[in-house]
Amino acid sequence: MRRKLVLALALIALVPMIGCQKVSRLPEIIAKRTGLSSSSSPQQLDTSPVVYSGGGTGEVVSRSVNVGGAQRNYLLYAPRSAQSGQPAPLVFAFHGGGGRPQGFAQRMGLIDMADRYGMVLVMPQGLGRPGGKRGSWNANSMTPSGYAENNGVNDVGFVDALLRSVPGNYSIDPSRVYAMGFSKGGMMAYRSACVLRGRITAIAAVSSTLSSADCPNPEGVSVLHIHGTNDENVPLNGGIGQFTGGKANWPPVRRGLQFFSSGNQCSSQPQTTRISRDTSCTINTCSNNEQVQLCLVQGGGHGWPGAQPVKWQINNNVHVTQSFDATDYIARFFLSH
Repeated sequence: MRRKLVLALALIALVPMIGCQKVSRLPEIIAKRTGLSSSSSPQQLDTSPVVYSGGGTGEVVSRSVNVGGAQRNYLLYAPRSAQSGQPAPLVFAFHGGGGRPQGFAQRMGLIDMADRYGMVLVMPQGLGRPGGKRGSWNANSMTPSGYAENNGVNDVGFVDALLRSVPGNYSIDPSRVYAMGFSKGGMMAYRSACVLRGRITAIAAVSSTLSSADCPNPEGVSVLHIHGTNDENVPLNGGIGQFTGGKANWPPVRRGLQFFSSGNQCSSQPQTTRISRDTSCTINTCSNNEQVQLCLVQGGGHGWPGAQPVKWQINNNVHVTQSFDATDYIARFFLSH
């Protein structure tokens, strides 16, 4: 139902753009302009304005910010509850490599999350090659992968600029600033927390890893990491999986979590809880009420728990569990910190 609503609104917004093009091409045009195609193939970037309703309570708007002389684009969503003047949480949502924010928000139910929990949602667009190629992030990975890392794109500067500009439009609670991401987007969430000292309260990474060589400032940041035990894109124990892209050789997930456990002086006796039939979370409580949490999906592959599997996942028998709603779990984790 939600997908139909978004597509209908996208069609309304596109009518002035379609002009005399054939009606038979409408699905193609809508998919191209909104990023809501059912295809799993990476989409080209769309930098034209996008405005559509979210849950009947707010609008997703396209904006840009100047970063070192370059224009960077992002989507912004604020539910009506966050427009009342009361300080609201701010959530950065980083799409995966080769993706874009429209599709990420729609597939993972991020607008519904923002409505339900009163969050201002910022969805940055990663950069690709000139001419509209796939979006990527510079997470300062030890084995650079993608356009942004190979070209030294200043994505930390992008996040810093957004942290300075977005609160000028809404009342933001500076003690509740969060970052989440999938795959390469999760690596960007890690990088932001490690470098932007004292400005990120908690992060959540799904099917990802801390890909940089170090984490200078892990103190005061809570971490939720969700991973499938059979991930062949970013293997849980590191290295190169069957579907690992480019020349990447990923560090183990637990290596990254150790930075935060040590930096926050976490307990040496974590507690493990089963939260669904195939998912268990190990929770490590730290000295100042931070948490470092690792949730493992048994048999899970490279996917977002609770999201419907897409074509490439189906064709390659990649298991995406439906018994665990990662989006809602992440939102509740954020609001507990």
